[in-house]
Amino acid sequence: MQSKKVSYKIYIQIILANIFWGFSFVWTDIVLKSSITPITLVLIRMIFATILLGLWAKHTGNIQKIKIKHLKYFLGLAMCEPFLYFLCETYGQTMVSPTVTSVIVATIPLFTSITGFIVLKEKIGLTTVIGIIVSMIGVIAVVFIGDSDLSGQFIGAVLVFGAVVSAIGYAVLVKYIIHRYNATTLVFYQNFIGLIYFIPCFFIVDLSHVGDMKFTFEAISSLVQLSVFASVIAFIFYSNSVKVLGVIKSGVFCYIIPVLTALFAFFMIDEHLKMAQWLGMAAVISGLFISQLSRTE
Repeated sequence: MQSKKVSYKIYIQIILANIFWGFSFVWTDIVLKSSITPITLVLIRMIFATILLGLWAKHTGNIQKIKIKHLKYFLGLAMCEPFLYFLCETYGQTMVSPTVTSVIVATIPLFTSITGFIVLKEKIGLTTVIGIIVSMIGVIAVVFIGDSDLSGQFIGAVLVFGAVVSAIGYAVLVKYIIHRYNATTLVFYQNFIGLIYFIPCFFIVDLSHVGDMKFTFEAISSLVQLSVFASVIAFIFYSNSVKVLGVIKSGVFCYIIPVLTALFAFFMIDEHLKMAQWLGMAAVISGLFISQLSRTE
């Protein structure tokens, strides 16, 4: 009876984590439309998230000390994600919609599989290849249908794909230390180091423009929600889910994020998609599921 209760709570947690991540693209859009620049947005988000994660790590006692010989991996992890990842994703979202951003980001598991095959010599099945092809057709449909500014869409999509590449780099680097440090330690230090990377960027690029930014109640509340729900609570819930369900089963739930983002964007910021874009989104999600058919936990 106890195990059923635990399973029920875990499934609630993984669903909530993905709901928060679905909201994150809409919250980001709201902040960007308030004239707050991407670097300032991410910097504030990371300050909140690092403090909250630090407090949570201290409370749970899960934080570990980093060995000097592993510092280079943490520096690399933080450079890939959150630094380059958030730069590419946030700047990309200034040109494409939250839904388009979420659809492109959802392809990370597919390209991680390809990188694992090429770089780490991991096996890749035919279903993964088919899934990649189906998903990419869907991405093209979502990105390029329904918007007259194709050049802006293209540049924005390329930037968001830069975030995908950054996430792949992160996945490769994390392989070297994932068995030496727990998830809390990894995420806390990569956020802390990433914050250090962002601070000089803020002073060089954004400091002179702070007076032009509009820190409205809606923008500030969205920033707080991004930090608390998307960067902290979602991470905690997802980590708990991975421990019980495993990486693959937990990852399958992430495929609903683009649909959730599309729904939230429709109700919160009045974003409308054409039927072909909905079909493209269905193709992306179908491709993601197909890519998992040959995998076992």
